[in-house]
Amino acid sequence: MSPDEATIWRSIQQKDGLTFENYYKEHYRFFLLAASKYLREASLAQEIVNDVFVKLWEDAGTITIQSSLRSYIYRAVVNRSLNELDKNKRDRQHQHELSRRPEETFESRGMEENELKIRLYKAIDQLPQQCQKVFRMSRFEELKQQEIADRLGISIKTVKNHITHALQQLNRVLADWHSLPLWIVMIKYFLAPSLGLWLLFFV
Repeated sequence: MSPDEATIWRSIQQKDGLTFENYYKEHYRFFLLAASKYLREASLAQEIVNDVFVKLWEDAGTITIQSSLRSYIYRAVVNRSLNELDKNKRDRQHQHELSRRPEETFESRGMEENELKIRLYKAIDQLPQQCQKVFRMSRFEELKQQEIADRLGISIKTVKNHITHALQQLNRVLADWHSLPLWIVMIKYFLAPSLGLWLLFFV
């Protein structure tokens, strides 16, 4: 556990509500992504993350954490998610595959994937408002460029310019990322509609 995490964990164990609340708000999205990988219902994923944090608060005085605080919570969220799948007898084959992977490798990969997603989401959030709107409509609503232009009352050229600008900004996030397989996964996740255009920027 890093010195900063150790300080935060001691404060939580001492029932420092403000420190706990700040940690929850800062990392909530990260853990929600972890739960959402296994659970199809957003409300259920939210419930599991909240339950894990509540139990952490209630039992903080008796919990011993050997790894980092974030790893401990991440593992708890994943375990709760898998237990939920088991309880409802869903996704048995997926659970079997997970059980065959080394736990540390699986956990590390999952956390790394979430971290990269968070960085990409933050980069999108920092785009100019109109550029962000166009990019979200293109990638998340899967609208065609003409449909976006018609909805927003702008030209197709302007739509293309916004998408190009967004890809350039996201490229800065991926350029320094050290895991090439994850890099490729994220390209497919965020950028599949313009993969050719994206590769032009990268090379």
